[in-house]
Amino acid sequence: MTRNLFTLPKLTLASLLLSTASAFAQFGTLPKAVPSTASATTTAVASTSTAADSAAASLDQAVAANAKGDKAATVSALNAGVAAAEAQAATSKGDFKDKLMSQASNLKNLIPGVASGAVSGNILTKAVSLVKMALGANQISNLLGGGGSLLSSAGALTGGLNLLKGGLPSLGGQATSTGGSLISNALSGVSKLGGIGGAAAEPAVKQQLGGVLNFAKGIL
Repeated sequence: MTRNLFTLPKLTLASLLLSTASAFAQFGTLPKAVPSTASATTTAVASTSTAADSAAASLDQAVAANAKGDKAATVSALNAGVAAAEAQAATSKGDFKDKLMSQASNLKNLIPGVASGAVSGNILTKAVSLVKMALGANQISNLLGGGGSLLSSAGALTGGLNLLKGGLPSLGGQATSTGGSLISNALSGVSKLGGIGGAAAEPAVKQQLGGVLNFAKGIL
């Protein structure tokens, strides 16, 4: 009798522990079985943004190397930047696919002159700026062309707008002023997409982005 009194609680405690562990195991695996469409979309957008930023970074390195008189580094960075821009254009479906490919081709044609020293820094800087602007416009165009919500794309849109903005100084004149105003307004609008009123702000943001792209078409 005494033996049963001591062994029964042990068996009961063991059963409780096994039951609890089983429950945690079941609940722990439930979230993993649920597919996340939003996550997949975010990953695709981030990948596109990263590719454009990588191409632009190589082009910036080329300009910096050229300013230092390092022709070998300049040519190497230009080749990398052009190849990345062409790859980006090849996987795009928007209105700026051909414009990006054209600007990348123009820059590619300058590389022999850069290597020989026949192409001046100002010519190279402007050509690089146009490719970067095409990268930014292409990125924005792809996002708008998807037809879906832009609420999860604020980061990629901001990146595209900043690429466009970075190329404005090389244009000079009224184009710089007009483009700067359009891009600043669009950046302000995009910043609202992540807030509580993001859905309400989205129609106006799409119009602002459309205005930026129309400006870019005239430049590119």
